[in-house]
Amino acid sequence: MPKRSTLLKLSPEAKVGLFVLLGIILLVYMSLRIGGIKFGRAEGYTITVNFDSAAGLDKDASVRVAGVEVGRVKEITLKNSKAHLILEIKHGIKIGKDFTAMLTTKGLLGEKYLELVPGSPSAPPLKDGDEITHTTSYADMDKLVTILSDVSKDVKSVTDSLSKVLGGPEGEQTLRNIVKNIEELSFRVNSIVAKNDEQLTNVFKNLDQFTALLKNEGPGITDEIKLAAKNLNEAVLKTSSNLNSMIDDNRGNLKEGVENLKVASLKLQEAMDNINKVTKEIGPGINDTVNSVNNITKKIDKGEGTLGKLINDPTLHDNINKTVTGINTYIERTENFHTFIGYRGEYLLRKVPGVTEAGSKTKNTKSYFSLRIQPKADKYYLLEVIDDPRGKRKTEQKNITSGATTTTTTETLTSNALKFSAQIAKSFKGVVLRGGIIESTGGAGLDYFLFKNRLKFTFEAFDFNKKGNAHLKASATYYMGKYFFLTGGWDDFASRNGTGSSFVGGGFQFDDDDLKYLLGSAPSLASAAR
Repeated sequence: MPKRSTLLKLSPEAKVGLFVLLGIILLVYMSLRIGGIKFGRAEGYTITVNFDSAAGLDKDASVRVAGVEVGRVKEITLKNSKAHLILEIKHGIKIGKDFTAMLTTKGLLGEKYLELVPGSPSAPPLKDGDEITHTTSYADMDKLVTILSDVSKDVKSVTDSLSKVLGGPEGEQTLRNIVKNIEELSFRVNSIVAKNDEQLTNVFKNLDQFTALLKNEGPGITDEIKLAAKNLNEAVLKTSSNLNSMIDDNRGNLKEGVENLKVASLKLQEAMDNINKVTKEIGPGINDTVNSVNNITKKIDKGEGTLGKLINDPTLHDNINKTVTGINTYIERTENFHTFIGYRGEYLLRKVPGVTEAGSKTKNTKSYFSLRIQPKADKYYLLEVIDDPRGKRKTEQKNITSGATTTTTTETLTSNALKFSAQIAKSFKGVVLRGGIIESTGGAGLDYFLFKNRLKFTFEAFDFNKKGNAHLKASATYYMGKYFFLTGGWDDFASRNGTGSSFVGGGFQFDDDDLKYLLGSAPSLASAAR
């Protein structure tokens, strides 16, 4: 048989003592971290920004430029009645002095983060401790409620006026008269247009000809008149005989110009007559419409009729306020509500002793299917279904007879059993305490996060009625991104039954927004595949 490692030769008491020592070291380190004492140099550099309100923004929220994360919100304090934010920006990221800071959310109900909108590329970058002076406010639900309340008051004022005009049978009869007048007016206008279609066509045709005449003949006529006046002046200075001769020479041109002006004036007069005729025919209908509208306004001022009663109902404003308040309360409750679905697989490096009841060798993979319901940022509920290869174990003795010799052997049988966990968890500045049912038995757990929640140390204790010490488990998990992670540790390390084993594994998790995106893009992916 291969030799066991020195660590496995330690007695259970030594293992428990070693774990207690590690736990003390971990708790001391956790206390220093929670107390604000940091080790090593600070990451990146810090800048500040002030907002009138930072409602909904949590510490350690994401800071992004063009949708790319460039830092985190390090601290949120109150300074001069404003929200004072200290931002920790990564090394190598330059934030210009003309950048604009804006609070925004991921979608309608997503978490809030800080968006930095770039300005001019030539702007000088901010240094450590500088302040972003350009900010943009955002509209929250309280402001929306106030605006809607003002709008409802304006609507109430308008409807009050309408209710004073329209009311009772007279108001209803007035509405019928308005509809009838509008119908008659539209019929008369249609009739007038159909009747005078040819005349209107001639009017526009005459106007077109007149403008064309002025455009084409006007400059020539002007030049001719100037030439005639010049010749007339020269003729006066010379002799009367030359004047008569000049008049005879230009009589034809002057006559033609006068005739053209006469024709143009006649066509213009004809067009004006047609326009006046159409206006006289339409005028009475327009006057009737104006009078009907005036009557409606008077009825609304008196507050009569069904419409007046509806407008004067004082409950309309109250109902709008109640509806908006309910929407605001619902959005506030659901803003931080998230659901996470995940899977984690752990490969036990030490072979699980025994065989299954069917006679096959036991497997070494332990699987977890988890559902995490998180109504608040610092509280969640964890439900898990676990497939444990060690499952339920029992020992049987078998008698093997060979000739006259009977040998008794002991064999451990293992049946894979599904287990479940139901826990409630509370977060305290990077430390999460859990308690409830763990792998179908009572227990508790502790999670400690480091390096901006990318590294997690976990300790769990459960199954205290188990023979051979309680079930203790310690592990570390590294998150490679938002969805995938790697894990490793030691499961049941204090067991005296030989079931303890180190393990390695990994898994993934998706939140409700990711699932909505995946489900929403599934038809597109299927179409692309076809």
